[in-house]
Amino acid sequence: MAYLFWSVTLVLFSSLEVISKPVMGLIDPFMMTFMRFFIGGVFLLVLTILSRQKDVKRIERKDFLLISLTGCLNCIVSMTLLQLSIKFGNASSAATLISTNPIFTALFATMIIKEQLSKRKTAGVIMGFAGIVVFGFGMLEGDTFSGILLGLGAAVTFALYNVLMKRFISRYGSLRCTAYSTFFPSLVYGLVLLFSGQFAIPDLNLSNWLIVLYLGIFVTGIAYLCLMEAIKRMGATRAATLFYLKPVLATLLAFIILAEPLGVLKIIGMIIIVFSLFV
Repeated sequence: MAYLFWSVTLVLFSSLEVISKPVMGLIDPFMMTFMRFFIGGVFLLVLTILSRQKDVKRIERKDFLLISLTGCLNCIVSMTLLQLSIKFGNASSAATLISTNPIFTALFATMIIKEQLSKRKTAGVIMGFAGIVVFGFGMLEGDTFSGILLGLGAAVTFALYNVLMKRFISRYGSLRCTAYSTFFPSLVYGLVLLFSGQFAIPDLNLSNWLIVLYLGIFVTGIAYLCLMEAIKRMGATRAATLFYLKPVLATLLAFIILAEPLGVLKIIGMIIIVFSLFV
């Protein structure tokens, strides 16, 4: 079951940059992030209420606050940086940069939750990172240095979020922790946008609203729930390796859907990344 959750997360996350690219010129990146986390959070809260059991452990007030703050690290910081990276660069490149997060996850996991990193896992992380570097050198027209820096910032903060959430999902379960770390930070995000004068519901047609709903329910709600479940069952370091396959799928989707070019270095990088998963 762990690999089923892992696979669902991979497919849904890989579609983020490609699916959201067509609406990037229509929706402010900050507003886009708020909407998808708010929609995903509402969806997860409904699931939490429907599946509530009497013997479920009550979340302590202190932990509730910590879960919400940790969610802010992902929702407000990491995902905003990712949306800006998509806006200022190619969708496939943004997907590659966020996929460097397993390196940072491994470092944070050993330092914060004392997760053991074997020689084999270390070799896999290094090989995967090498593939990402080769892939990154395949920069094509449309990539910018600002986009690259924003993408790396998203990777670091996303890795920290994953590691910090592990202790909470082990104690309270994946569904509640994911719901609270998604919905409540989205409310904070909305307030920030409101008081800064940037809160504005976009004027979209039906097809574009369907994209927003997909990003909220599937890419945010279901994907994050499956990710937290995979982390609970596999550990933060191992679960994070799914992001090495993310640029492979995202690039293929970008090639098929957005007609983004596919360079030789990117193909070589993909091959190295796939091999790293079997180390």
